[in-house]
Amino acid sequence: MIFCELTKEEFSRYVNEKFSHYTQSTALYDYKVKHNQPVYIVGVKENDQVIAACLLNSARALKFFNYFYSHRGPVMDYQNKELVSFFYTELTKYLKKRKGLFVLVDPHIIANYRNHEGELISHEPIDAFVEQMNQLGYKHKGYTVGYSMDSQARWLSVLDIENKSEEQLLKEMEYKTRRNINKTIEMGVQLRDLSIDETEKFYRLFKMAEDKHGFSFRKYDYFVRMQETYKGQCRLVLSYIDLNDYLSKLNIELNSKVAEFEKSKQELSENPDYRKLKNKTLELEKQVQRLENKVQEIKTLKETDGDILELASALYIHNQHELYYLSSGSNPKYNQFMGPYNMMWRMIQYAKQLGVKKYNFYGVSGDFTENSPDLGVVKFKKGFNAVIEEYVGDFEKPLNPLFYKLYKLKK
Repeated sequence: MIFCELTKEEFSRYVNEKFSHYTQSTALYDYKVKHNQPVYIVGVKENDQVIAACLLNSARALKFFNYFYSHRGPVMDYQNKELVSFFYTELTKYLKKRKGLFVLVDPHIIANYRNHEGELISHEPIDAFVEQMNQLGYKHKGYTVGYSMDSQARWLSVLDIENKSEEQLLKEMEYKTRRNINKTIEMGVQLRDLSIDETEKFYRLFKMAEDKHGFSFRKYDYFVRMQETYKGQCRLVLSYIDLNDYLSKLNIELNSKVAEFEKSKQELSENPDYRKLKNKTLELEKQVQRLENKVQEIKTLKETDGDILELASALYIHNQHELYYLSSGSNPKYNQFMGPYNMMWRMIQYAKQLGVKKYNFYGVSGDFTENSPDLGVVKFKKGFNAVIEEYVGDFEKPLNPLFYKLYKLKK
């Protein structure tokens, strides 16, 4: 085995073949290089074949040292203990030559599969790997719960779409989710792509989500940078409804219901003692009234808010394996149109078109109690029949123990 730097082509070929995270990509590498940010592609070859690959980011620490981080890397067979030992031993040598202070990795390894109540579905055998990493000097940072700006999400909500038709995916969703999706289609909720120049539309809705949940996650520039980085692998989408179209649908439905009501009322006048017909007529009258109220409500909303209502928006990125739903927001004023349900379904359909294996709803906190800060989010994702993938978490290794201690004290 040989530890070495890989070419972009070697790296890309390997991570496209092996199940890997979108951050392990040449798109991120190219962006870093273009903006003069330190980035490295390393790996292991055997018989001139790549058997491990890793993209590493770097940043300054204590002025004279560098901190290294691999997002969901390296990509390799973690069951191969010899390979794991060789890679991390050689990586230490490689980073020490580059004034490494410490290195942080969060391997793409699933520890547990759970349902959205947090109950264990299955456990993966990772204890030996964690012990091996500890012996190599990589301290496991624990099975954390919650969100952190310092690391990737450890708990992910993921829908397996491989070998499933759209009909099957819909059928396997919870009744409420399936019903809401169908209602958005009936109302005429639509989805379109936003250009990078329209990022403000997304960000306005994203800030509404931040305000609702009481957190601050990313600034506007971050979302522009993500689009610049991932380009064709990235979609910024907007769920919206045209109230003129919706009013047209409502009026057609109302006219049909009025005609049905008038016919029933006429039949009732000819058969006043027919109880079943009387009940039917009363129910039709209520339906007509509800539709008339809805038409008036939408007309008023159109007058105050305009023809087009922007309901929800989200940033998506895909690689060869998954479509990732990363960040989103919606306008709570327009909850009746259920934009997020329509957006999810349209993008699940898009994931099927891409031919990827998974639709990744991305992070949840891992707190499944009734006091969870993201309880509503968890229930929403659960409705699509997703499962929780719990990752092994972060490992950190000091490369210069003395100055690492000083760094931690200073921090």
